[in-house]
Amino acid sequence: MIKKSLFAGDRYLSLALLLACLPVYAYMPLNTEDAGTTAKGGYQVEQYFYRVLQVGQNSTDSGSVSSGQGYEGSGNAKALPFAFSGGLTDNIDLQFTSTYYLQPLGSFSRVANYTLNLKWRFMGDGETGLSLTLRPQLIAPSSTSQQVYGIGNAAWHYGLTFVASQFSENYELHFNAGYLRAPYNKAYTVGFSEDANRANLYSVSLAPVWNISPKWKIALDGGITTNPSESDPSLTRYGLVALMYSPTKDLSFGLSYQRNASSIGTAWGGSGAYVSRVQVGVTYRFD
Repeated sequence: MIKKSLFAGDRYLSLALLLACLPVYAYMPLNTEDAGTTAKGGYQVEQYFYRVLQVGQNSTDSGSVSSGQGYEGSGNAKALPFAFSGGLTDNIDLQFTSTYYLQPLGSFSRVANYTLNLKWRFMGDGETGLSLTLRPQLIAPSSTSQQVYGIGNAAWHYGLTFVASQFSENYELHFNAGYLRAPYNKAYTVGFSEDANRANLYSVSLAPVWNISPKWKIALDGGITTNPSESDPSLTRYGLVALMYSPTKDLSFGLSYQRNASSIGTAWGGSGAYVSRVQVGVTYRFD
């Protein structure tokens, strides 16, 4: 077993799970969730690919920069996040998610971040005007080896996200505020880092979406989250741009580019150390 040890030259890359709570399974390819739910008897499958790259970071950096994914390793990453949703009622759906990691590799299962989300829309219809939802979440523990490599924590996580969405003919505006209880097995490192992590994480995010045609949408997405590193009081910020194409009402494709940094300027294109993420994938809906 791998006990607490710090590999020379490795830099701590902190996790900000609540940027999407859990990230990848929001209003794809955004981090911010929308207030819509899958209708009763309906189903939705999402399959995406993302690549995380660290830029301008080294072992002397004192701040933490988050990938905005369920990944907190010390290097780059590639993964295939998957989500399956089903409508229990017209305003409640249940979602199962997991992630298959192509990078990093090690003596552990490549599948991690098993997550169960329940989404309850208690106001609005999820398509017009103002809609409000709550989304409780439960994340199963990863193995201790997965925790060491930064692809999950070896303890149960739970959280709650509040979602407000305003829908109109030409635009949408989505707001999220979330909390995540995120403990870990302290007998092992997290992403090869000796740094202690916070167990209570908070976040807020905002995403305007423009309907530029019946089939095309463009979006911006920005957010702030608690820095998981106890030694770093700064907040983690992200900026994201996205393009969405829906050839039919049941099929959508998404592409997004995201930066995470300790400053808003760097997150939105300025100079400085950051983590970038490119994400592309497809969503299919059926009865």
